Amino acid sequence: MTESFATVLRRLRRRVAILVVLAAGVLIYGAVGYRGLSGGRSSWVDCLYMTVITITTIGFSEVVAGAEAPAARLFTVTLAFLGVGVFTYAMSSITFFITDAELRAHWRKRRMEQALRDWKDHYIIGGGGPIAPQIAAELRATGRRYVVVAPPTDTALRPSSAEADVAGTVEGDPSDEERLRVAGIERAAGFFAAAGDDTLNIVACLTARQARPDVRIVAAVSDPRNAAKMRRAGADAVVDATTIGALRMASEMVRPAVVSFLDTMLRGRDPVLRVEELTPSARHAGSPLGTLMEQVGTDAVLLAVRHGGEWVFNPPRDRALAAGDTLILMTTPDALHRLTESFG
Repeated sequence: MTESFATVLRRLRRRVAILVVLAAGVLIYGAVGYRGLSGGRSSWVDCLYMTVITITTIGFSEVVAGAEAPAARLFTVTLAFLGVGVFTYAMSSITFFITDAELRAHWRKRRMEQALRDWKDHYIIGGGGPIAPQIAAELRATGRRYVVVAPPTDTALRPSSAEADVAGTVEGDPSDEERLRVAGIERAAGFFAAAGDDTLNIVACLTARQARPDVRIVAAVSDPRNAAKMRRAGADAVVDATTIGALRMASEMVRPAVVSFLDTMLRGRDPVLRVEELTPSARHAGSPLGTLMEQVGTDAVLLAVRHGGEWVFNPPRDRALAAGDTLILMTTPDALHRLTESFG
């Protein structure tokens, strides 16, 4: 069984305490011994100096009176052996500190949590359910930062060192408000309740909603009967894997070419194409859509505009933007980023 970090830290502290006591004991033993062998003729500083050069095997000239006597040389031999023993114990303690997996994991976690303090507009994936890796993969593919909040046993979602700029982890229960705050729920763009258990997802939704009342929450549900409970718990949208799977199967049957096109778009990597949404800021109200689309050229295709509860498909380029309009585009992450910087 893996030791807890607190247990490993206690072992380390005990080793350091023993090392300090042993080192102090050897220094006192050597200084007092040389002082006695010199008959009090050598100063305490000289005796301590002689002790240090002996136990460190530096081997400078002897500065203690009577150090050439047989009794003094035998004492020096015993002191040297004691020094080697303390040095060996010190090296084993240092090796323990460097190689212990629990300690290294703790420091890695501390560095990650400190880095997350500067993140904003990222997404939080709560739980390590079967859909969580796919959510993480999609966020990575579209250049969006995310943090996974899951127990330490869920290692499949742990990002590699190459992904540290876009992906982070916080070990713990996604229904624990303190863990969500470490993940930056106050600055996040959204929260995914993606555990494999509906009850845990309901509690995670409640916790996230209390910690951040205005955050968008998307929750997974295994049993369709729990969808209403998930919404009452604070979820803005609930995804039922059974329903999604049924729609996919029907589409594969009646519109296979469309499904093939969407699969190619979602799985392609050169370029990465997605259907995205953009809400221009109020200062662009009244501007024609053509002005916006000229910013990205052929890197984006405008599919529709949502105005209030109405949809306008394939809108004309001379249509004026209205405050609150949401644009639906097929575009690349880079083009969307340029559009967001210019108009979002």
